[in-house]
Amino acid sequence: MEQDVKQLQFTDTVPVLMLPSQRKHLLLPNVNVAEFVPASLLQLVADGPPWLLGMMEWRGQSIPLISFEKLNGDPVQEQDAGSGQVAILNGISGRAGLPFYGIRCYGIPRQARIAKEDLRTDDHAEPGRVELSQVKLAGDAAVIPDLEIIEAQISRVLMN
Repeated sequence: MEQDVKQLQFTDTVPVLMLPSQRKHLLLPNVNVAEFVPASLLQLVADGPPWLLGMMEWRGQSIPLISFEKLNGDPVQEQDAGSGQVAILNGISGRAGLPFYGIRCYGIPRQARIAKEDLRTDDHAEPGRVELSQVKLAGDAAVIPDLEIIEAQISRVLMN
């Protein structure tokens, strides 16, 4: 019986990370994030869009690093793209050549365990281009990014 209760508690909540961007917090399940690392030197992508900051080395492979804010159409305060922190995300779309990619972050992520009832949709917020929804988690505003669209945009640029 006690084991059944533990299993129920585990399946009723999801471990998440709130990744700080310049103006918003991105809310992602822990399983989407492979690692959180310092930014490294970037190799620029010729004729790449402004949101593609470049390619960075991670665990012996070259992965794209993006600015969520620029891709989303948000105003951005320019900073050195090769500094700061990067969340390495696991590709979810199964696209060839995109098993991982990085999102530029502006601080340390916060961990939490949430249940469905902990999230409230922010009906007054206007979603950006690559946002599934804007939510409130324990009173804090957060954005659930649309990883499918983000990965499609990255793949489109890298395949050209």
